[in-house]
Amino acid sequence: MTTPDCKNWNVSEPTKIFLYSLAGKEPPYMHHRDPGRRETRAAIVWSASDSLQLAIASLAGVVTVPLFLQSRKLNAIPTVGSTNSWRSAIKTLRAASGIIQEGYNKYKNVPFKIPMLYNWIVVVSGTKLLDEVRMAPDDQLSSVEGVNDFFKTAFTMGHRVANEPYHLAIIKTQLTRKLPTLCPIIEDELSATLGEMFSLQNDEWKPVVALQANRHVGARTFSRVFVGLPLCRNPDWLKIGNQHAIDSIISMAKMDLFPRFMLVAIFLTSTGNHVERGVEFLGPTIRERQKLADRARGGEVVDMPDDFLQWLIENGTESDERDITQRILNMIFVSVQGTASSLTRAVYDLAAHPEYLVPLREEVDAVVRQDGWTKAAIDKMYKIDSFLKESYRFDGVSSLVMIRKVLKDFTFSDGRVVLRGCYIAAPSYAVHHDVEFYEKPDVFDPFRYVRPQDDGDDVKQQVVSLGSSFLAFGPRVAIQKIILTRIVSSYDLKLDDNAPASGKSVEFGVFIGPHPTTTVLLRKRSST
Repeated sequence: MTTPDCKNWNVSEPTKIFLYSLAGKEPPYMHHRDPGRRETRAAIVWSASDSLQLAIASLAGVVTVPLFLQSRKLNAIPTVGSTNSWRSAIKTLRAASGIIQEGYNKYKNVPFKIPMLYNWIVVVSGTKLLDEVRMAPDDQLSSVEGVNDFFKTAFTMGHRVANEPYHLAIIKTQLTRKLPTLCPIIEDELSATLGEMFSLQNDEWKPVVALQANRHVGARTFSRVFVGLPLCRNPDWLKIGNQHAIDSIISMAKMDLFPRFMLVAIFLTSTGNHVERGVEFLGPTIRERQKLADRARGGEVVDMPDDFLQWLIENGTESDERDITQRILNMIFVSVQGTASSLTRAVYDLAAHPEYLVPLREEVDAVVRQDGWTKAAIDKMYKIDSFLKESYRFDGVSSLVMIRKVLKDFTFSDGRVVLRGCYIAAPSYAVHHDVEFYEKPDVFDPFRYVRPQDDGDDVKQQVVSLGSSFLAFGPRVAIQKIILTRIVSSYDLKLDDNAPASGKSVEFGVFIGPHPTTTVLLRKRSST
């Protein structure tokens, strides 16, 4: 299936840019903008077409009445934006960071609420409030339901994936336990992928569209971990995973315009087609693996594969080829898209600051010389870790994290009540640029996390941490670190002479992404 043509869609220009970015393409109608980095993100003005405005206006009553009635029950929580205006909800939908920053500036360490089209998000910050949210039981504040609602998982990935996400526990447990064994395999796939992608002559600088390249690198790397050889190198299989992700996010964007009770979702998604195509490729492998598992259970000594597909077969509750394929595609979506976005930021920051290549390489070379490409080596690369963490902090991938859906009315310790059906989240970008937590927060300082800490706790400074002042997410971070390490050790990076010092961003709702045309110059590592 070809990439959907967003050009004629009745959606905003930033939305089109965001959707085109998934395919690593520049919108054909787009004019070049001011290259400033923060200014550009704020200056991409949402300008909906007349037809979209009319469609939304027709739903204004559907939006305004429940929003207004619900807001009266949340009076104890201050509002940012109008309590009964669908226009404020549209402002949140098109780009949430501005309204969240406004609320954070006014109500830091106090819950405040912002309107969605059909609901409210209560935003909380500060250690005390965040700990209260973290400690709440899952049957009251659900992270799974929060993610499902924001990503429309039931419609894009399937109801069983949404309601029985056992695959997430499997990948978390198995990947953590087996990462020492997987590190050399991951490095092998990276070496093969990068070698195929960049056939460079000595001293030849090649322009690379960073998001597109990182998506391919991520797809190959994670597919090696998920389904193994040879399927992980099959271009048609990789295309299915990428297109499934693109159509999933396009479907999410469209479904955000409608309330849950309107039965339009089935007309807005086409991801099932990709699952059927995926079964054509993965089905034979699944059947062969199931036979191996049966032989092993029968007492036969079998050389079993060690990847996510095998973990699902051995530990999951499903045996149907379509069900298993759907969970594999879900993990490809979750892992590859986030990794590509984060790595694009990091690679651009590295190209903009090539002076940091020397200390990073010195660390990588010394550690690899001693320990090889092992988990022990990766764990010792503190400067790489700090660089990745700072890039995440500085650029951001989302204006909100820790999203929870309120399944039962939730009361904070100060007596404020959040009603069932609302959402609670933390303002990651605002916190990460708060001078209370970070010295000179608007300065890119890639080694700020490897300096001695006053409390002497070095472990919490690693990129996988989730403290109240560093709100990161995702078990995929370890593999991101391996990929960045391989790039640092193999290539020189720089920007074109006319490129801005900081990469441009696009924003849709709470999501922040690198611009799809973000480009860096790359060559083989010089001997000097």
